[in-house]
Amino acid sequence: MSQAQAARELDVARTAYRLWELEAAKPSPDRWRLLAHWLGVSVTALLLAEEIVSEDEATKSTTAEAAFATSGRDWDTVGGMKEGDFFAQGRSLVADGVDSGHITSEQAGELTAVLDRLEHERQKVATLGWQPGALQKAFPATPNAPSAARRAVSFVAGDIPSDLLDTALLLTSELVTNSVVHAQTEPATIGVHVNVERQLLRVAVSDTASEPPRPTPHTSRIAHSLTVIDALASRWNTDRDGEQNVTWFELDLPHPGGA
Repeated sequence: MSQAQAARELDVARTAYRLWELEAAKPSPDRWRLLAHWLGVSVTALLLAEEIVSEDEATKSTTAEAAFATSGRDWDTVGGMKEGDFFAQGRSLVADGVDSGHITSEQAGELTAVLDRLEHERQKVATLGWQPGALQKAFPATPNAPSAARRAVSFVAGDIPSDLLDTALLLTSELVTNSVVHAQTEPATIGVHVNVERQLLRVAVSDTASEPPRPTPHTSRIAHSLTVIDALASRWNTDRDGEQNVTWFELDLPHPGGA
């Protein structure tokens, strides 16, 4: 199965799934149930395998889940039907088990303690990472423009995951090189607008070419460039804005500390 296929099945951005495979980011708690179901294991087994819970915590959770199953309901299935995020669902599930008499107060206390610890740790991690930023810059349409544009992207987005930054630098270089090759005014300039949000990187490149770049049999460089962009970007497009041609791409970023 390709990364793109796996990402579609898990309903996440391809870039996020790639980070999971590279172990550069961890799935967020709200993805744990989906991943566990996809892998055919319990959430507890998944968290134990990822060393997110200890063996003792996993044993206690498994015991409580088995006790809850005597009601004819699956712990993870019922939990996924509750409202709220993973932790709110977990607390509601514990209360459900106590009310129905299928888990004891002692088990409820142990499960709640695990949920509290995990939520506290995830909140600490989620506060780390990059900060939003933006930069707009114009460069002369010379062979030096691609490297100058890459430096601009690195300056604004240098603290996003390195794999995504490498992708952003490659795609920026492709767009700016296209603009340099097809610049039609003297002296020509190329505009680069970089915008980093908490979960999105957007780079837009503008020039004064008469038409947006379109792959044709006579423009093999553009055809190759747009193929690369289409393969790696989360989204991209090209259009006209007044007298300027604007081509942009976006990369979905994982939530700092998770994805």
